[in-house]
Amino acid sequence: MRAARVLLSAFVALCLAFTAAAALDRAIIGETDRALQQLRIDLDGSGMQLRRPNLSDKELANLKVTLEKIRTTAADRSIRLLAPLGEVTQQLNSLGAAPAAGQKEDDGVAQSRADLTATRDKLQSLKAQLDVVTVEAEQLSKSVSTMQRDQFFGRIFDRTRSVFNPQLWYDLVAGVGVLSAGLSLMLRNWWADVSQTAQPLGLLLIPVFIMACAFAFRLLNRFFARWLTGYSASGRPIDNMTRLWIILRALMVAFAALAILFFPIRLALETSGYFTDATPRMVMLWEALRDTAFTTIFYYVLGRRVAAPGRPEIRIVDMDERSARQFAWLVGLTAFAATFNKQLGQLSAGMYLSLNYTQGQSALGAITLLVLASLMLLALRKQPGLPEQDKRRFYFGWAARLAPLVWTLIFAGFAALATGYLALGDYIAHQIVRTAMVVTLVFLVYHLLDAMVQASFDPQSNFGAFLRRITGLGERAIERLGLMFRTIVDLVLVIAGVPTLLLLWTLNWVDLRGLLTTLSLGITIGDVTILPGTLAIMLAILVLGIIATKLFNSWLDHRILSDTRIKKGVQDSILTGSGYIGYFLAGVFALSAAGVDFSSLAIIAGALGLGIGLGLQSIINNFVSGVILLAERPIRVGDWVSLPEGEGIVRRINVRSTEIETFDSCSIILPNSALVTEPVKNWTHNDDMGRFSIDVVVDYDTDAEVMKKLLLEVASAHPKVLKHPAPVVMLTSFGKNGLEFVVRAFVADVLTGSQVASDIRFALLSQFRERGITIAQAVPVVQAAK
Repeated sequence: MRAARVLLSAFVALCLAFTAAAALDRAIIGETDRALQQLRIDLDGSGMQLRRPNLSDKELANLKVTLEKIRTTAADRSIRLLAPLGEVTQQLNSLGAAPAAGQKEDDGVAQSRADLTATRDKLQSLKAQLDVVTVEAEQLSKSVSTMQRDQFFGRIFDRTRSVFNPQLWYDLVAGVGVLSAGLSLMLRNWWADVSQTAQPLGLLLIPVFIMACAFAFRLLNRFFARWLTGYSASGRPIDNMTRLWIILRALMVAFAALAILFFPIRLALETSGYFTDATPRMVMLWEALRDTAFTTIFYYVLGRRVAAPGRPEIRIVDMDERSARQFAWLVGLTAFAATFNKQLGQLSAGMYLSLNYTQGQSALGAITLLVLASLMLLALRKQPGLPEQDKRRFYFGWAARLAPLVWTLIFAGFAALATGYLALGDYIAHQIVRTAMVVTLVFLVYHLLDAMVQASFDPQSNFGAFLRRITGLGERAIERLGLMFRTIVDLVLVIAGVPTLLLLWTLNWVDLRGLLTTLSLGITIGDVTILPGTLAIMLAILVLGIIATKLFNSWLDHRILSDTRIKKGVQDSILTGSGYIGYFLAGVFALSAAGVDFSSLAIIAGALGLGIGLGLQSIINNFVSGVILLAERPIRVGDWVSLPEGEGIVRRINVRSTEIETFDSCSIILPNSALVTEPVKNWTHNDDMGRFSIDVVVDYDTDAEVMKKLLLEVASAHPKVLKHPAPVVMLTSFGKNGLEFVVRAFVADVLTGSQVASDIRFALLSQFRERGITIAQAVPVVQAAK
């Protein structure tokens, strides 16, 4: 009876769980179905809009954004259905297999099976439809990209009038008059509108706001000056970090000064009513003036601080004084020409000026930029630079190798303008300038951060001492910490800089965002979809597994093996095997977290076998040989081995090779297979005991018995010579020069044999002198003359 109640309670709990899960699944199905219908409506509308003829660049860009949003939403909802679909499938599996034909199961179970099957089918259907929407949106997005690319190349390679055509410049002059008249009329209309309602006294707020902003900037500057001081205030030598910091500080001051100037003026104009109801064209004019001033002054300050005319001690590029002055002005003029041409083009488009004027303006702007770029290259081409004794580090030296490429682009720009491809010439000119600006800023930030990190983590610096004090790290650990931060800085700048350059020449933000979105939605490899979150979990498990393995090995080495009498070689074998097992388990757990199905190991094994057959035999052979060395231990860490390549002490047995350190402090890296298949002389295989021999040749006048007794006494007197087995002395030969004796003795450590033999020889020499024993000398051979 009690068992029946338990089974009934379990069945009720199971039914309640299925009911709650079913309710949740129905909510997810309803929400997803409504979202799918809206996505389908948006997708059909985008498709109809895409079929319209003569879509403008702006319309295509907006359509691209809409399609990317549809694709992202559909893919995200499809991924979110995986969890409930897996839960429903698991619930179905818990019910067991469906009864065979003719068999009947409990009505409640049958109803649950039917409901779960219907829910699973609905979820699968919704996921399939979402996947279809994702694919269709991606296809339409690619069509939009193709149209944008076609329009771009059609516009770039559209041939119009050459710069040698006088009509082009006539239309430009005429257009300038129309533009001036339009701007004058716009200003008069604006003044007529605002003069009746605006408050002139409000303009007095301009100096008040400027003074308030300047005062706030001064306070912030003094606040940060405690930590970020310049070279003149600190009295320190002008190092790389100081010179780079001067550039950054000058840029920050210039930006703050421009903000203090423009922001209060705009705020005062809006407060007094002069800018409250400004027309879009007035706003465009204000933004054109602001952007031109900001860009020109910012890059002029940058060029002046980089070249540092009149102050060669803070110059970061190798150029003489004359080139430095020219470079600073050319950078400012180039920034002004590029920004002014861009803003003037936007004003012209906003005022609906004719296409003929726009072509002339583009041609004039392109010529100006190409000429300025040429002058900049000529100024830097032939100049002596700073004195050779100046050994400090200079930057941007690699830019000289890019000069031929820049000259090629400049000539291509002039050729395009001369042949009538005005849009192409304008594009080349502006891309040269923009690329140079972006690359300069990225590398300045890179060098500055690198210098700051290097100085901050220098163990001898104040910050390095502070780190040692609060962390207890040594100098080597702090240097490694600095290396890690420099690596992070490099990766961040590469990740930020490369996409920016790609955006300048190829991609647009929508394409880049779509690429990043695709990566964020997961990468599918076969039946496995790796999501960024899953990848992060996999890497975290792998890293934690490696750390846990190292910690376990450290504990095993210091707490267990060190207190045993196991030989060092056996301890190293145990630690190496433990490490292999830990790394293998970490890899298995990481791959399991990534969703890899290990039921397909046969395929992996087949691929591995094919790889071994195609060229991995040597690697696998050495790996297996390393495992044999660790298991059989014919050679262990610490053994003295002799090989045809040399002899020395085994220091490490790795996965592929074994490291042997010779007595000359030279390392022999030997493949493991050579130690398994080739003969190896191991002096310390069974034990560390070793034998040494000393050869002695004395005159025939020496008493042999006295000599034998003396040799035994001297050898046995050494403290490292073993008593068992005892030393022996043998008369090996009656040589041409005298009696030849050999002394053979044993030591507990074979590595000390050479030193013990040397000590015995010194002792024998002393005894020979005291007793008048003469060491035999070689008799010279005299050849008879014919």
